[in-house]
Amino acid sequence: MKEIPADFNPQAYGRGCTLQQCEMLTRLAEIGMQLAETAGARALAAQAAEAQPTAGAQSAEAQAPDPGLAFARYAHLVRQTLAQRARAVKDLCARDGGREARRARHREEVEDVIIRLIGDDRGTDRARFSDLRMQLDEALVELYGDQDDPVEDRTVPSVVAGLVCGLGLVRQWRRRQPRYENGRPGLPAGTPAEIRAERARRRTAVVAMTEQCIAEVGDPARIADLKAGLAIRLQEPDIDTLLDTASTEKATVRLCRSLAIDLDSDICLENGPEALLDSS
Repeated sequence: MKEIPADFNPQAYGRGCTLQQCEMLTRLAEIGMQLAETAGARALAAQAAEAQPTAGAQSAEAQAPDPGLAFARYAHLVRQTLAQRARAVKDLCARDGGREARRARHREEVEDVIIRLIGDDRGTDRARFSDLRMQLDEALVELYGDQDDPVEDRTVPSVVAGLVCGLGLVRQWRRRQPRYENGRPGLPAGTPAEIRAERARRRTAVVAMTEQCIAEVGDPARIADLKAGLAIRLQEPDIDTLLDTASTEKATVRLCRSLAIDLDSDICLENGPEALLDSS
């Protein structure tokens, strides 16, 4: 049995299979139409010949297959193929959730990669982190706001590569780029050791951001209990899946919600706008 790669993405694989199925069904429908047209022409010719039958023609017609029956069979084949293609397209649309959902997922992946690139500046230079986040938000609004630009059809690494040039993050991107060659930065990839290291890095980043939110809670009397609750929460079995599939900030938001931290009112915003996480 073939071993499944560590970065295997069943959603992307299923979408690729469905696209291939649609292409094959389209080809089958085209061949069926050619056969149906040929059989239809023969049926019309046979119908015209019936007006002036001859003895030789009648003998040949008795031995030849009915062209009308052949046309009906090919036409039925084309209808069945088109119906199967319609179901495949419907399944593909349901899997993708429509263009807007696919576009939103694409934007989230791009944003997640770039946030990871600038995340190291959060602890050392909060002003720079906040400035880069604002620039990133503006760039994403401009890029994904143009509905005529099918940016979601480009690979995530190619979109990121363009944005990091304007954000001054080329050096960080070159250092991390191999991790995202599979185009799915939301999933750890590489050797088992690299995957373990990436998961450990993500856990450290999420825990640090969550602890910062706890430290900024308006009521200091709650901090000790919140830290204890976070320690228990991090031992639950769904944490690995959360860290593998959600961005650092989204994972932090979900952890805060699980601790009943109200990001809109509990967190003090004295340290700048970066303290308010995206709770969407």
